[in-house]
Amino acid sequence: MDVLSLERKDVPDAVKNGRLVMCVVGGGYVGLPFAALYADLGARVFVCNRDQKKVDTTNAGKTYIYEAGLDELVKRAVSKGNLIATTDVAAAVSKSDIIFITVGTPVNPDGFLDDSQIREAAKSVGAALKKGSLVVLRSTVNPGTTENMLLPVIEQESGMKLGDFGLADAPERLQEGKALEGLKTEATVVGGEKFHKKSAEITAGVFDALKVPVSIVSYPATSEFSKFVWNYLLDSAISDAQIIAQICEKLGIDFMEVRNTANLDNRIRMMVAGPGSGGSCFPKDVAAMYALAKKLGIEQNSLKAVELVRTINGRVMAEHVASLVESALREKGIAPKDAEIGVLGIAFKGETDDTRESPALKVMEILKRACKSVSAYDPFVGSVKTDGLSVKSTWQEALKDKDCCVILTDHKEFSRIPPGEIKKILRNNCLVDSRHIMDPSTARKLFIYRGVGRGTR
Repeated sequence: MDVLSLERKDVPDAVKNGRLVMCVVGGGYVGLPFAALYADLGARVFVCNRDQKKVDTTNAGKTYIYEAGLDELVKRAVSKGNLIATTDVAAAVSKSDIIFITVGTPVNPDGFLDDSQIREAAKSVGAALKKGSLVVLRSTVNPGTTENMLLPVIEQESGMKLGDFGLADAPERLQEGKALEGLKTEATVVGGEKFHKKSAEITAGVFDALKVPVSIVSYPATSEFSKFVWNYLLDSAISDAQIIAQICEKLGIDFMEVRNTANLDNRIRMMVAGPGSGGSCFPKDVAAMYALAKKLGIEQNSLKAVELVRTINGRVMAEHVASLVESALREKGIAPKDAEIGVLGIAFKGETDDTRESPALKVMEILKRACKSVSAYDPFVGSVKTDGLSVKSTWQEALKDKDCCVILTDHKEFSRIPPGEIKKILRNNCLVDSRHIMDPSTARKLFIYRGVGRGTR
């Protein structure tokens, strides 16, 4: 089908009725939920992955990443015959009307994002692209990538010009653990109307099928840079909360009460303080923002502000949480070097198995150096490539006969554990809660307690 011949209003029905075949190049945390959702909606969707084992897993109706609701969605979409995984990008693209690129863009040593996987995908897509098809970039990229790299590569490989095919940018802005919910509710930004209007309109129509708000901006560079800005502002807000939380501790007052009063003002959205922020987006996007600002010659104070956010949400908070552990141990009369630590949580946030840039791992690295031993449990993470860390299969195993329990990830399972049960299996009753899982009043009755921003009473 010549998708560019459609009107925006006709796209949602064409997607739901399976008249438009979709292809998602990249089956990771972004691509697989996206592909599964549209396949369940009624579209025929190919999801491309280089890993044959992952392809086989998907085609068996199973998943290889954890995302709330994804298991059932993939199973249902595969059983309908709508979701097909493959390693053959060319074959999938040649049969598809709309191709989404969702491959990874890790950060380079210079701070900019590595676009090598985007370039590779563009070559594969361009070589098999049909006239009248639409390519949409969903990956996070350096501003200018769509126009200055993606377009010329696709034109060269396809032998066509923009207009023979469509091209737009629609960066993902999802929360891991809530990706499916976000796809159904979060606004989408599409770039760009002045770059190729028809492409932008058809892309917007694809998201209209989910009945979410869609904002079309002038150029792809605008939407590309917007992704950096969203994550910088969120990471900055978390950084602000971390600073306020540490002040609260020094004053002996409760950060969460202060946060609640701040959020009474509808102009303010104060974030929750914790052990730091991680995952694939915040660290690399803020690093890329810093690299971009430096390249553009922005004054030094601005650079320092951007860099400070990552420092606070990385090293500073990891060290602070470790210091809370040491404080609790010393109050109990235990030297850290003699202490055995039990940790709840390895993933970077709750309800995901993603450990990339996890603050939990940063805290545990410090504790491994300072303490006798560290054991950990995470309901979604069975193993990690970290020397000296013992990963257990239950929370009871991780905490049994330990001197201190440290909560580092806000998984729902942890909030359901009775505090009294934790106390029973610890050797010494020290507890550090960096995620506000446990009510401080209850915790103080049972443990030598420390919490991020929780003060002393």
